Amino acid sequence: MCGDRIFPATLGIDDPGVGDELALPTLTYLPQNSDGAQEFDASFSYTKTIFPGFGLSVSDGPTWLRPGGYGWGDVDTEAKYNFLCVPGWEFMASAGLDVTWAHTGTPNMTNPFNTYTPVLDVGLGFGSLPKSLNILRPLAVTAELSETIPGESWTEGNQNPTTLNWGFTVQYSLPYYNSHVAEIDNDFFRHLIPVTEFTFSKPISNFAPGTNQTTGTIQPGAIYMADTWQFALEAIVPMNSASGRGVGAVGELHFFFDDIFPDSLGKPIFNWGHP
Repeated sequence: MCGDRIFPATLGIDDPGVGDELALPTLTYLPQNSDGAQEFDASFSYTKTIFPGFGLSVSDGPTWLRPGGYGWGDVDTEAKYNFLCVPGWEFMASAGLDVTWAHTGTPNMTNPFNTYTPVLDVGLGFGSLPKSLNILRPLAVTAELSETIPGESWTEGNQNPTTLNWGFTVQYSLPYYNSHVAEIDNDFFRHLIPVTEFTFSKPISNFAPGTNQTTGTIQPGAIYMADTWQFALEAIVPMNSASGRGVGAVGELHFFFDDIFPDSLGKPIFNWGHP
């Protein structure tokens, strides 16, 4: 949250906030992924704040591939710091370092090397627009920029490329509309945030000839936001054949521990500078 703006947890890219949260489950179905296999993922992610604005997260989960079998992926961790919030502009930014740890998954799903991903997340709400543009004030955008760096350049004669990743979301918050523009009579709709996410990835160094094509997805959907939890559901549309084929789907149930357990699991371990 920054000023009057709540940036919801999104599925294609991360949101710019840091809080005590649990995403369980996140379910993803792809009729044909970028490798040509049918894929189903079930994962979780837990974030614990260490001090205000700084948190550590851990994520993992199983994957079913046809062909390819079943297995758990490598454990993924991230340290993330929310270093900026300008309440009047509803603008916030966070920086993090994500590490995927080699040899922590099942043998058929694990990587032989770690990957390191510095990440920048930003969010901007349009609430500072004049009231003559009230219809636009519930709008918000978030964006993410990261670079995935392999822990080794070559594995068994194959190149491991460094990849540039970027993406953004466009959101229209009906909870914000209900609070700041006009009352919405329907209780279901006043909790909805229609959202569309765009994600992209491109190898930028140490890639094999002809393998540096940009891939990505377009993910339209909606988020239902309650006081202590939210549910999000999005379609996954590949942007080209190298990104996969067919329309998939992703859904996630997300719990906000800072609202559910404000005096225990939901507060930072070290509450420096806060009462």
